[in-house]
Amino acid sequence: MNEQTIVARTSRREMLKRSGMGVLAGAAVGALAAPSARAAAEADFNISYASWIHGHSMQIEYPDRIASQWRAGFGITVEGKPGTTNWFHFAIPTPVIIDDVRLRADKVLLRFKTGSVDAFVRDVHVYDGERLIAAHDNVHLSKENPVAGFIVPDRPLILWGLGISIGVGFGVEMMDHHMDFIAAGCDFTLRLPL
Repeated sequence: MNEQTIVARTSRREMLKRSGMGVLAGAAVGALAAPSARAAAEADFNISYASWIHGHSMQIEYPDRIASQWRAGFGITVEGKPGTTNWFHFAIPTPVIIDDVRLRADKVLLRFKTGSVDAFVRDVHVYDGERLIAAHDNVHLSKENPVAGFIVPDRPLILWGLGISIGVGFGVEMMDHHMDFIAAGCDFTLRLPL
């Protein structure tokens, strides 16, 4: 039994030595990696805070242009009247300061799908309070959009609260004019603009 204990200790000791060498080797490879490779890897980790709101909280600017709407556990389904446009709005829960540091908006994200190409997201506008901080016009997105991301240029400091306004269009073709909005969100960062 003593021999088994000694063997177990030796194996543990060897394992610790090897894992320590693995960490050192990993650090050395990271230090030797090209700056562009390191920058690309770090680009995925610049998010300090992410905030989302569920689709069933969406507000419709012109309800008279909607044929029907249904709020359910998965989000909201809206059927637009043919030949109309509308604006849908999401108020994103916004932590403007964390640990005495003001956050910056990095990108907004939408989860939605439309019934056809004749029901589409036309524009995506991003506001900090009343100030327009990003306008992505004529994006014309339809069908499945599991996560559509839109960069907020210059990563502005957020002062008041973030809103996403989505300009939509419903064509006149004999096609499905429904849209399902599942969620909307924003990735916030502490990093300065590039």
